Amino acid sequence: MSLRQALDAVRLLDRAGGGEGCRVAIIDTGAAEDASLRGHVNLTNKSITDTEGHGEYVHRIIHRVLPEAEIYLVKVPNPVPDHLFITAIHEAMKWRPHAVNISMGSEMATDGGDPVSIYTDRLASVSVVVCAAGNGGPRPLSVGSPACSRETLAVGAVNMKLRPWSSSSRGPTLDGRFKPDIVAPTGYYLDDLGVRLVGTSFSTPLATSAAALAASILPRPMIVRRLLQLTAQPIPVTLLNLSFIRGQTVSRTSLHRLLRALAFSPDPRNIVGMGLLNAGDTIAEASRLASGG
Repeated sequence: MSLRQALDAVRLLDRAGGGEGCRVAIIDTGAAEDASLRGHVNLTNKSITDTEGHGEYVHRIIHRVLPEAEIYLVKVPNPVPDHLFITAIHEAMKWRPHAVNISMGSEMATDGGDPVSIYTDRLASVSVVVCAAGNGGPRPLSVGSPACSRETLAVGAVNMKLRPWSSSSRGPTLDGRFKPDIVAPTGYYLDDLGVRLVGTSFSTPLATSAAALAASILPRPMIVRRLLQLTAQPIPVTLLNLSFIRGQTVSRTSLHRLLRALAFSPDPRNIVGMGLLNAGDTIAEASRLASGG
């Protein structure tokens, strides 16, 4: 699957329109050298350019989907300590972006009351905050901070066949809320670079791009977040399409593993949330609401 095919799968291919007027902020390990930035803050002692092969790809994805958007970036170390994460959130808020991409975080379950999640919820009052759910699956209770915060959009992953990706983190949160909120494709290629991008980190920029487009039309971040959930395309979750089960022989170990997973997260919303990102319907609904329809 190419990036173009991934965009087509989430109905974003013909909806982006260049992204003129959109403002997007990224909190990550750095920027790509060949993609534009409107502004940046560097919270490390290194160059703003990414050297870890993470932030640069997040930046490239958003730039390719929204080449005319204003993109801002806060560079943080990896792993990022809580105090720097909170500082990065404050810096991102100053730009008042339509959407913020956070493809970083922990895989330790919380109830959304940890400091980073609390400050992320504050950011969500001015921007749609889109967080990677994490790659801790199929273990339940593996969506950590800040994806487990109450007002952010946590993005899980589906594979190239649009089935649940086995390593996508699963809910619920410690206080029993369903997570992730939606899912988007992973495992696609950036064609000219020949790089295959795997993980919820790279599902998230697709949702961030859709969120920025919708929020530029309807500048109500809480409503846009809800639209992204309500317009998502349902994905059937059965024992046959859970890739961590399919293909295994029936053994005592695999049976115990299955029963443990089902005991904690039998609800499909703890695997794929409300379903697959549907950018086309989200943007259409945002336009309808903005026009008073």
